Amino acid sequence: MPSRAAVAPPDSRTELVKDALDEKGGDGFRVGSRFATVAETLSEPFRVVAGQLDQITVAHDLPDHSDVNRERYPWSEPYLSSPQMYAARLWEYPYAVLAAELEPDMTCFDLGCGMTAFTVYLEQVVGCTVFGVDPEVFKGAIRYYGHGVSKEFVRHTGVQIVQSGMERLPIAADSADRVFCLSVIEHLPSQVARFGMEEIARILKPGGRAVLTVDVNMLSELSRPLDLIWDSGLLPVGELELKWPRERFGMFCDGRQPADVFGMVLEKDGSEVKTSYGREAGPPEMIPSSQIPFIRRTKFSSVEKPVLVHSRKRGLLGRVRKSVKVLIRG
Repeated sequence: MPSRAAVAPPDSRTELVKDALDEKGGDGFRVGSRFATVAETLSEPFRVVAGQLDQITVAHDLPDHSDVNRERYPWSEPYLSSPQMYAARLWEYPYAVLAAELEPDMTCFDLGCGMTAFTVYLEQVVGCTVFGVDPEVFKGAIRYYGHGVSKEFVRHTGVQIVQSGMERLPIAADSADRVFCLSVIEHLPSQVARFGMEEIARILKPGGRAVLTVDVNMLSELSRPLDLIWDSGLLPVGELELKWPRERFGMFCDGRQPADVFGMVLEKDGSEVKTSYGREAGPPEMIPSSQIPFIRRTKFSSVEKPVLVHSRKRGLLGRVRKSVKVLIRG
């Protein structure tokens, strides 16, 4: 995996961070959760970040996606060099960088990192302390489109890798300023995804942010972004826009079904909440609000659930009885 170009020498980091991050203000980048669009992908702040990621992809001779890009994202050809990163990342990576509002020396984790320019960018351009997390680490150079992480990639880029799945991270609680999980969760079993969202909340510092992207399909239940937010215990930052764009972002591998991407920026709230109404003996237990999904799944899983259906039935039955009485009297 030979290097063909120098990437972000240390003395140029300050200017690169300014180019990549400060551009967002003048062009009206809005921190929030929303669908990807080609129009935003081609906006100035996105092009600045994507251009630097493109240079890193070339410099480190990373996996080439030109064949799938031609099939799925034909609009992307003019904006990528060779080898080409996956074209959906032209929106996902700049969105993640800008929505995270990064600062040098932040501690960042990239879950399901694979071998991409993104972790290299966070470390060499922004100046963060970065850990890529991936369940598969192997000796060879490249597997299918950069899935997993090779030891050669680690040696060549200097990226620190934690070998782990996201359902049980060997990472201390409250240790991450930022957590990224980009186009990963939709490929996981639902239970693993749920545990993974809880783990993201656990390792984030109070006030820390998670930025996630998922593939979505209007024709199937590929992923459900609102369920992921609910399972995380984290709070959306900025506006949560659920309106589907008029145009589809791309196509899936079958060449027929439309493909879209939804991005989420979430924050760990440091507040505490009571776990009961307060009529029990003694003071109610207090827990961080971000732990509600975990507590709901474990500690209170055996608690009898309120039978709301029966209550509605009783109310309906009462109204029927009153109506019958009125008819009889009439």
